[in-house]
Amino acid sequence: MAASRVQVPKWVQPQTSKEKLDYIELANLDLSKFDDPTTRKELAKEFFTALTTTGFFTITNHGISKVDWDQQMDLAHEVMTMSPEEKKPYEVSCEDDSKGIYCGFKIAGGPGYHRAVDWFNMLLNDKVADRKVPPALAPYMSETRKIMHHVRDFVQHKLLILLAMSLELPEEDVLATHKRGECSSEYYRFSGYSPLTKEEKVKSRGLFMPGHADWGTFSILFSQTIAALQVLDYETGTFKWVEHVPYALIVNVGQGLELLTGGLYKATIHRVVTPPKDQEQELRVGLFYFSRPNDDYMMLPMASSPVLKRLGFDNPLDPEHIFNATEFLEAKKHGYMKPDFDVDKPKDATHVDDFRSGDRYGIAKPLVSYGPGSGIKVQ
Repeated sequence: MAASRVQVPKWVQPQTSKEKLDYIELANLDLSKFDDPTTRKELAKEFFTALTTTGFFTITNHGISKVDWDQQMDLAHEVMTMSPEEKKPYEVSCEDDSKGIYCGFKIAGGPGYHRAVDWFNMLLNDKVADRKVPPALAPYMSETRKIMHHVRDFVQHKLLILLAMSLELPEEDVLATHKRGECSSEYYRFSGYSPLTKEEKVKSRGLFMPGHADWGTFSILFSQTIAALQVLDYETGTFKWVEHVPYALIVNVGQGLELLTGGLYKATIHRVVTPPKDQEQELRVGLFYFSRPNDDYMMLPMASSPVLKRLGFDNPLDPEHIFNATEFLEAKKHGYMKPDFDVDKPKDATHVDDFRSGDRYGIAKPLVSYGPGSGIKVQ
């Protein structure tokens, strides 16, 4: 029986901050340039520059209409403002969590993140055909899955072709790393960051998430009005704010792509902090898509790339730890490739860093350099 379709309340997003913030300058990839062979080459060069400098960029003309975008934001707000009791039946099971299958709400008070951070994950290739979702979302799952598949089959597809061009590889070789239906951990997320209490601010230094790198190939964020995302500027060694760009996607490189390119395209270090004063009491609602390779794909450099060979990035970053994508995610879950980038973290009992709870791997040095001058200036 089809879910009863009730109109989702329109959510008016908070105003952007009026505070003067130190924003990082990001390149924009205009996908309207993709279809013409000449401008596509220009786009591939812009892609290369973005990924060898900040590792963050925006995307415009991505094919998602404002109507569809706003509907997803409305749905995310409705889902993320459910009460803890209402969320409970849709939490990821402990069994799935132990397998690294993050589908549903995160476990309340579970390890790794503090309570103010919550999310609802939807797997792109969910093996459970009739998985239950919250009542407000159920009637709109066809539209939601349409957005998920658009990001994968339109946006990510184009990014993978640009990746192939930037590495001078055949398109089919790179597209084969992300075959449709071959990844069990590629997912779409609604997120909610609730305002921190004074006590939580002290314990976490105002951080929702400390400096970290994502696990996959690309992380794709739907730009949101509340300022909270910061990126590590390699040249200055400081974190800078990411500015809201209306109806633009914001993309960053994950450690999966770092491994596949031998460190040429290194994972971006970023964190989520308390918003500016004029936004800090607002709920920060977000939409994310996390791109990952096929489950059985070996996380090694695409060594046949003339670019990787020419620039000396065709060797494994960590020859002692060679994983396929599934094994890599399991290792990541327990602290592998999780350096500590919060250099200003106090060394006292007041501070609590739940982000490393449950880690089996010790804190390691990054496999790539993040210092000044570490970007690639050629091509």
